[in-house]
Amino acid sequence: MVGAAGEIVVDCRASLGGPRKCWVLRPMDFNDISPNGLDITEAYKLLEPVVIHIVGMSVYAIFVFKFYQFVSSKHIFGFDVFKHEQSKLHSVCVLLHVVLYLGKYWIIFPVAAFFWFATSTVLLSILAQNREFSEILLVAMAVVGTIRICAYFTEDLSWGLAKILPLAVLGIFIINISFFDTLDSFDVLRRA
Repeated sequence: MVGAAGEIVVDCRASLGGPRKCWVLRPMDFNDISPNGLDITEAYKLLEPVVIHIVGMSVYAIFVFKFYQFVSSKHIFGFDVFKHEQSKLHSVCVLLHVVLYLGKYWIIFPVAAFFWFATSTVLLSILAQNREFSEILLVAMAVVGTIRICAYFTEDLSWGLAKILPLAVLGIFIINISFFDTLDSFDVLRRA
């Protein structure tokens, strides 16, 4: 049914004991969207925060994806020490194996674990702004340790655990952007 001024009446229903309610659609007028006309500088001012949020959230989501895949995999290092041991002398192979094994697990793994720990600490300091730094460090260590232990049980569980914390930060950011005051969040880190 068509009403006045080209309006289209979509649905009319009588509510129980009440008046009849109708929903009316009318043609969209460009002046309703922008009553002052289209100004490119005003459009840029409106779109700039949207683009910044889209880029920031995309970069963060990609970082979370790569981070949780790295921290939650059972075999975190892609190189195998045995394929580099190609000497025909058994003693050279043993020495090379020991050197590569120690380099892999005494140098590279602690650096990677510290990176996971530092990332978890920063994320927790954003989430728990009113906590003591020692509590944040304890929880960050527990999170990284739990993820690594679960990786040896099943990688699916460790993937889920590794995603929880970063995605919780993203969820809180989406729901309540005023929650994030970077000065308050990093004040916890400065107090350490």
